[in-house]
Amino acid sequence: MLIGAPTARALSNQGANITGGLYSCDITTHPDDCTRVDFDNDVDVLVENKENQWMGVTVQSQGPGGKIVTCAHRYQRLLFPNTPQEARDITGRCYMLSQDLSIDSQSDEDGGNWKFCDGHTRGHERFGACQQGLAATFTKDYHYVIFGAPGAYNWKGIVRVEQKNNTLLEMGLFDDGPYEVGDENRLDPSLVPVPANSYLGFSLDSGHSITEKGKLIIVSGAPRANHSGAVVFLRKQEEASTMLMSEHILEGPGLASSFGYDVAVVDLNGDG
Repeated sequence: MLIGAPTARALSNQGANITGGLYSCDITTHPDDCTRVDFDNDVDVLVENKENQWMGVTVQSQGPGGKIVTCAHRYQRLLFPNTPQEARDITGRCYMLSQDLSIDSQSDEDGGNWKFCDGHTRGHERFGACQQGLAATFTKDYHYVIFGAPGAYNWKGIVRVEQKNNTLLEMGLFDDGPYEVGDENRLDPSLVPVPANSYLGFSLDSGHSITEKGKLIIVSGAPRANHSGAVVFLRKQEEASTMLMSEHILEGPGLASSFGYDVAVVDLNGDG
């Protein structure tokens, strides 16, 4: 079993007190049969800060033989550190690990380079408070990894779908994404289907045939949309597009209900 502990004490080389972490636990009769997974154990103080980054805030696995993704949505990038002009962007960051909980240097999927908000336009109106990784998951066919970034675009929030899974390459699909709410190329906040302060990307799941047979739908909660919350069904706009667009929106039942705080796609009637 893998367990996230987002306020666990830092490892020795992280340059922080509290960073969070990931634990691997055997299912035994012993209550403390857990081991800290050793990764992310370094820091470049000129460009990043890991204090209270909340590593382990989300943990997802592809299952036996697959990858693991875990994130720190409060990870910070620095500009002009230790000067009067110092600035910090809460971009967030995710790690991909192999089945044995190591980082395979030969794999282009493994490691901590899953940080798509890094390098984008700063400021809370754009990507400076992105908080990527508050939610992250794999599609059930394991072809994509999905990230929520509820702080992007003045907390409208976005969802991003990335294909870095070798199964697609084996199928001959070499140009498939990434796809992003607001469009990965245009980066247009007016294309986000919820208002400011909605927190789209706060929760995530996905499934095929939810609205149409065989079609992949990403389901994401926006628990502060219109002060009551919403759940947005997203799909790829078209084959040549890099945009995730809204297929359907479920509105929250009432003021401050936080509708969409978490979501789970299930097939209750068994219709596939």
